[in-house]
Amino acid sequence: MGNRFYVMLAVVLLLLGSGCQRSSDGTVPVSPAGSETTEQIDLNSPTGGFSSTDEEPAFGEPDKFASLMDESAVEDSCERNHRDMLSRNGVRIFQFRALWGYLANICDSTAADPCPLDWSGSLHLEGGIIIIKNTIAFESEDSISRVDSSTISWVSHTGPGVDGIHVKLAVPPLLDSLITPQLELSTGPYSRTFTLAELIALHLVEPVDSCGNAISIASVLTAIRCPHGQLMGSWEKTAPDTLSPEDSTNVDGIVQGVFRGVWIGEHGSIGGYLKGIYGLNGSDEPVFFGKYIDTAGHFQGILRGSFGSRQPGKLDCDRDRGRRERRPHGWFAGEWIDDNVNVQGKLRGHWIAGDDGKGLFHGVWGMRCSENL
Repeated sequence: MGNRFYVMLAVVLLLLGSGCQRSSDGTVPVSPAGSETTEQIDLNSPTGGFSSTDEEPAFGEPDKFASLMDESAVEDSCERNHRDMLSRNGVRIFQFRALWGYLANICDSTAADPCPLDWSGSLHLEGGIIIIKNTIAFESEDSISRVDSSTISWVSHTGPGVDGIHVKLAVPPLLDSLITPQLELSTGPYSRTFTLAELIALHLVEPVDSCGNAISIASVLTAIRCPHGQLMGSWEKTAPDTLSPEDSTNVDGIVQGVFRGVWIGEHGSIGGYLKGIYGLNGSDEPVFFGKYIDTAGHFQGILRGSFGSRQPGKLDCDRDRGRRERRPHGWFAGEWIDDNVNVQGKLRGHWIAGDDGKGLFHGVWGMRCSENL
């Protein structure tokens, strides 16, 4: 295959080990001892070269995932008080997660942020109830509270850091109500009203200023006996590295970046870890591959699919912060397979990055039985 293939392979594996951090001079730090892998990246393979072997918890690199694990579970009495309604036939349950702030800093809460923002706001579900599951990266001066069974509010400030919430939305059968259910989100920099149809399999990201602050939202309907959930993490562009052997004109692929994240279960808790790469295969098609393990390190699946970019641009903004600017952003869509290459489910979502290529991905997943993805 030629020496260049193995040189490029070593670079890719170092990228996977480097996670969200790079040294100040832009070089990739060497992976910690014991975190090396024998997997050989192959963008033309059905598995991307990833194996179905078990791994150490957090791939042996818990520090690389620490910022993604900064969540606090909330014991919400509203869930206990409405237990009967939640178990009724016909009730619709959505898992809704919103992240806000300088999303490119998802893996570095200490990074400088030129534009701190007050994201204090509220969430109101007309025709249903909201159950608080988690606060995400709230600092000591941040808080969340309940107004009534259908409304919550919070105090949240970013700069540096990224904050967010994860809630469960419960809507009883329409026959029980004469109103049209809808979800009303209101914060200082961003407000929007969502229909239930939009919440079934929602993933969106919206910039709010010219500094790079944005809000990322994902929502999914949790179908009965068909688990659904979310995934999120870092999406980092790297210098393109070809996997082509130097003694051949064949193109084996070009690695364009890496990702690392967490798998969020159908009840809103983190249930596993994932990491992988994205780039162009030998047919010049944009593809991604990754490995998914549970919190104990047991193999759960290989992720694979395609991704793309959306045209950057500018959107008018009425706020005094000026025009809000589109950063590099795009989408991804795919599936995950088991060790026999059988499809187990589907996933899709979005990514957004800063000018330095560092950013966030956020999306939803559903088992093979899903009719929504």
